[in-house]
Amino acid sequence: MPELNLTPEQQIRLVNGASFFGTGEIPEKGIARLQLLDGGTGINFEQLFGDFLSHDGQGGIGEDPLRNVLKYFYEPQNLPDDASRELHAWITEKLRERFPEMTPPGCYPPGMMLAATWNPQVIFAVGEALGMEAKAYGINVLLGTPNVNLHRDIRGGRLFEGYSEDPCLVSELAPALVRGVQSQGIAANVKHFAANHQETNRMNIDEHISERALYELYYPGFRACVRAGVATVMSAYNQINGVPCTENRRMLHDLLREEWGFEGVVMSDWNAVYHPDKAINAGNDLAMPGPIVPDALAAAYADGSLDRDALAISAERVAALSTAYARPSEGTIPVELTDRAAYDAAAEGIVLLHNAEHTLPLACGSSVALYGRHAEKLLTCGEGSAGILTTRNIPLLSALKERFASVAMGDEISSADAMLYVCTLPGQEGRDRTDIGLSQDEQEEMRRLCETAEQNGAKKILILNVSAPVALGEFAQRFDAILCVFLPGMQGAAALADCLCGKVNPSGKLPLTWPKRAQDMPTYLNFPGDGMQVQYGEGIFVGYRWYDARDIEPLYPFGHGLSYTDFEIQSITTDCDTFSDCVTITAKVENTGNCDGKTVVQFYVSDRESTLTKPVREMKAFRKLELKAGECREISVTLDRSAFESYDPNLHCFTFEEGEYTIAAGFSSRELRAECTVYADVESPYSYGSKTSILTIMQHPQLQDAVRSFFAEMQLPWSAILTSYEYTAQDTIEQILSQVGCDAHSAEKLYELFSQIKKR
Repeated sequence: MPELNLTPEQQIRLVNGASFFGTGEIPEKGIARLQLLDGGTGINFEQLFGDFLSHDGQGGIGEDPLRNVLKYFYEPQNLPDDASRELHAWITEKLRERFPEMTPPGCYPPGMMLAATWNPQVIFAVGEALGMEAKAYGINVLLGTPNVNLHRDIRGGRLFEGYSEDPCLVSELAPALVRGVQSQGIAANVKHFAANHQETNRMNIDEHISERALYELYYPGFRACVRAGVATVMSAYNQINGVPCTENRRMLHDLLREEWGFEGVVMSDWNAVYHPDKAINAGNDLAMPGPIVPDALAAAYADGSLDRDALAISAERVAALSTAYARPSEGTIPVELTDRAAYDAAAEGIVLLHNAEHTLPLACGSSVALYGRHAEKLLTCGEGSAGILTTRNIPLLSALKERFASVAMGDEISSADAMLYVCTLPGQEGRDRTDIGLSQDEQEEMRRLCETAEQNGAKKILILNVSAPVALGEFAQRFDAILCVFLPGMQGAAALADCLCGKVNPSGKLPLTWPKRAQDMPTYLNFPGDGMQVQYGEGIFVGYRWYDARDIEPLYPFGHGLSYTDFEIQSITTDCDTFSDCVTITAKVENTGNCDGKTVVQFYVSDRESTLTKPVREMKAFRKLELKAGECREISVTLDRSAFESYDPNLHCFTFEEGEYTIAAGFSSRELRAECTVYADVESPYSYGSKTSILTIMQHPQLQDAVRSFFAEMQLPWSAILTSYEYTAQDTIEQILSQVGCDAHSAEKLYELFSQIKKR
């Protein structure tokens, strides 16, 4: 990029938002305005229309006329007053200037539903569709593409936006959305960096998180998106260990830029910059939203509290982003293609949780009685920044009528072959859940309908149209079949109808653990915290890691999802028994059922005898594959050193310990079908040597024998070992040898003996 020679005033203009979703511009320097907008599930009209007003110097966001326009945008004849009609006409004119066709935006499944596909190709196609629509509407930076904050607690109000409780799944899938969006010339945005897991006190809540949990769980999804080339990163509202994310130089500069190599723009979440000068000094390039008065930064520049070099660098980054992505609207929205992307994501993400006695699929000649508050029209998206206003949503009632002989809303079950109940749970930015139970009214209605269906011999099918898991209690077994569609986007009803009639064989897998009750959850006593403090007391034991370590049975385990056919893993083998850099695992998978289908083979690594405390197992790879009925195929995955590493908070780095590892393959974290073992022949900080503790030596027969023989040969006092073992067992053998006067040359002989003893 050529030298810009920006004045301090121009630099400050660039690092401060100019409108609610727009950046500053400096036409004389060729720096154009960037149009930002939330878009992980589609184009958010509330934000876009509000930004039209903000950019024009008007208010209106949250005011009645804009609310009316949003409610009746596609039905302007219903607008209640002149102010609303005038605003509708003005907004429509603004839209037509950008995009004359004004094709309604699509509504796509959020992160949780995308992750349930376990299919990066499907997610890439959704990213492409989002990018196409953004380009048509003149959006340059699409925010929340993706949101990779882990599913720490299922009560979180924005849980549906995130992908998974597992960093491996997030890291494999979320970058596909980045690549898809940016393939269309639109800047993707990964958020919220980092550990933004609750809505309660979300502005500046202080989260106390261990260094190990940050590195093993909460950072990997961001790192994966950076490696995929994401153009922008959004810093979060919260504090981590007493430091606001927008002011965390260790995170924004040392980690994000120096360690991971990120070269793009870091922008704040909206109103997350609490001290403008500290944010710039830490590496937060752009403060949003605007318009922001420049006085605070100008004063900090004058008194020296603002690092002038940091300001110049941040301004240059925003200018570079403008050069790369500030483009006028262009192109059209290919409705058929974008509908297909939304359909495929829903079809592959719907999870068949329960299917007693092959209740599903239903014959096309079946009669269906449909119940539930949102039975006619599913909840397709969440509320807040993920909310989408469109006419492209497929109603469930009409989708079912196209596939079954008879469908009636709330009709008598006595005349129906199947009773379908749609249980809904909306997702809401700004609001966490206080529990995970069903409402009393919903339970009573479900109980009544089940009794009636049982009396009339009708099949009982539960559709979970939810933003997060709910405690099902008796209903987990009371219903004959249960399908989870999460928030499935505009084509969700069509995909669901196809699953019900068997046109689509369900292949979705849960991206998180579904608990039986809230009390079983790892964060039950540590969410949402006390006042402005929250303790991440579960450490690295999030999701299935917790349930496995505590031997708690979930309702449905991580990775669970049934099919209309059956699969088996016949065997798994490795290409070597001992390795140091990587190992390849091959699994033989067979479709043993009577119809074609897709499944996901999941690979878990266990290290039962480790220096660091580790989970019982951790998923390190997976493959989704399609097999015809009776087909058998081999699939292979290669695990490198990183799959066996854990973060040591004392050493402040990842470590790969030598020893035996078990690799298991299965269809969920609790449904493991085959396993094998491999030995890692490497040197690590825990290898037997000078730093080995007396405790370790005395508990390891070979080591103890070696030390006894050495002490006898060198005529050293064995009592020194016994005393250390009794009182200071964490002393190293190096310390003891120094205390008893053993010379360094002789000590090296003992350490050489140690190095020959393997951890088996």
